[in-house]
Amino acid sequence: MLAGAVVLAGGRSSRMGRPKALLGWHGATAVTHAVDVVRDGADGGPVCVVRAPGQDLPPLAAIVVEDPVAFGGPLVALHAGLVALEGRCEAVFACGVDTPLLEPAFVRAVLRALRDGDDAVVPVIGGQAQPLLAAYRIGLAPVLGELLDGGALGLREIPGACAVRTLSEQE
Repeated sequence: MLAGAVVLAGGRSSRMGRPKALLGWHGATAVTHAVDVVRDGADGGPVCVVRAPGQDLPPLAAIVVEDPVAFGGPLVALHAGLVALEGRCEAVFACGVDTPLLEPAFVRAVLRALRDGDDAVVPVIGGQAQPLLAAYRIGLAPVLGELLDGGALGLREIPGACAVRTLSEQE
């Protein structure tokens, strides 16, 4: 399966007080680090970074698209990323830009956990589903579009619309 990744970088960073994407992490920005990690975990597949309209980002080795709705939330951003990667890969690993401890091995394991019939695989860590450390099929873009058109606000509404399998910490 050809895999890629979507990095959501367009949040307000209101609690942080400054853009998370531009925070430093081991000599790079958080967004550059995230792109490098997910690309490695997706075995070199395409990466899309979704930013807020007009948001400044450093030059990236990724496709950069803008949220169609400023600060519309992760469901809007994930949909934009899936649409941008249509025809380039079959599935993506999706994460927020604020995951500095993410490892390529984790990305790889989640992507490889997708089975026939799964639209998404969402890890459960510490008893909590992690929809922003999950794998999604590109074919979900129309389903997410319908959710958005129906007023859905968050990623937690995805399981009611498609086949989502959870992945335990042991898996």
